[in-house]
Amino acid sequence: MDTLQALKIVKGIFAILDLFVWARVILSWIPHNQYNEITRTVYNVTEPLLRPIRDLIPASSMSIDISPFILLLILNMAESLALRTFVY
Repeated sequence: MDTLQALKIVKGIFAILDLFVWARVILSWIPHNQYNEITRTVYNVTEPLLRPIRDLIPASSMSIDISPFILLLILNMAESLALRTFVY
């Protein structure tokens, strides 16, 4: 596997994770059927990533869950680190 192909795979994985997190954010804003297969998939992918962040950060007084945005920041930093690993 050449470096360019590895970079594309890494970027693709992080892009998919970003989409799942944004889907989770959007689902939190609208009424949805939690038993829908797509909704369950979004929750199954994102919950293991969000739970540790929620455990570390206390809930805000305004009931706003900022853990998805922190996760997006962490994913962005992890992607940068992973891409730098392939480049250098």
